[in-house]
Amino acid sequence: MASTKRRLILGVLAILLPVFLYRVFAIYTVRSGECRPRPADPGLRRLTRDEDGKPVSFPERTGFPPQRRPLVVMTYNIAGHDELIDGDHVRHIAEAIRRLHPDIVALQEVHRGTWQSRFHDQVAELESRTGLHGYFAPSYVRWGGEFGNAILTRGQIVEARAHPLPCLGEPRALLEATIRIDGATISLYATHLTTWGRLNSKIRGEQLRCLAREVRASRHPYLLAGDFNTGPHSPEMEAFRRENVAQLATREIGPTFPQWNEQIDYIFADHGWQVRASRAWPIETSDHLPVTAELIWAR
Repeated sequence: MASTKRRLILGVLAILLPVFLYRVFAIYTVRSGECRPRPADPGLRRLTRDEDGKPVSFPERTGFPPQRRPLVVMTYNIAGHDELIDGDHVRHIAEAIRRLHPDIVALQEVHRGTWQSRFHDQVAELESRTGLHGYFAPSYVRWGGEFGNAILTRGQIVEARAHPLPCLGEPRALLEATIRIDGATISLYATHLTTWGRLNSKIRGEQLRCLAREVRASRHPYLLAGDFNTGPHSPEMEAFRRENVAQLATREIGPTFPQWNEQIDYIFADHGWQVRASRAWPIETSDHLPVTAELIWAR
């Protein structure tokens, strides 16, 4: 019996050790990074906050048309590497997305052509299975495969780009997209911040400061969504909240990462939005729960 347990342990270690070495030597990096948001043309800028961070009036500056129903925004860490074990993983993710009928989705841990995804293009498959338009922005590229963030929307993706974030460990990035939907033009920022809990709180704080600077440069009403890998009361999150660049649209929704029994996935919204509802859905296709917020532009 002891011999069998020993062989089992050695077998598990034989699998985990190469994976660990692959991540450390092929993926992990130290990147100080500089936050350089592109300057907004004053003639086009449609910020709903002034340079001092104080609220300003909305109607004439945004041109946001009346909504017939709330805009449903989702953030979802899909754990795309699970496709290596479950070949139907992306199909189940697509089913979860279709079930919740979102207008805009921010996705994290998305793979395109990696060995963890069986060399599949997960964004293309999600587009096909949901009928939504997608865009993928890699956080890193290794051996011909890409890993990063993506968006899906029933609207039109007018423009999109990735901004590298400072990091220690797995490279991280912020995906910025301009989306035209229901006659309105909005900015969506989708991200996935560094993990390792308190050990990486300092670098996560730097990443959050980058997010604040990028969001402030938005030309349009904006949304910020993603897996922040930290709880709502961590020092770095509280510091970010004090920046007051956006309101937390997913307040008091309970845990979004059941393994930690904590909320680490968030949707933040420009102060021009009115939050009608928000929820973490008990759909355990991924190790993260899908999170949604329903928003009405407060004209």
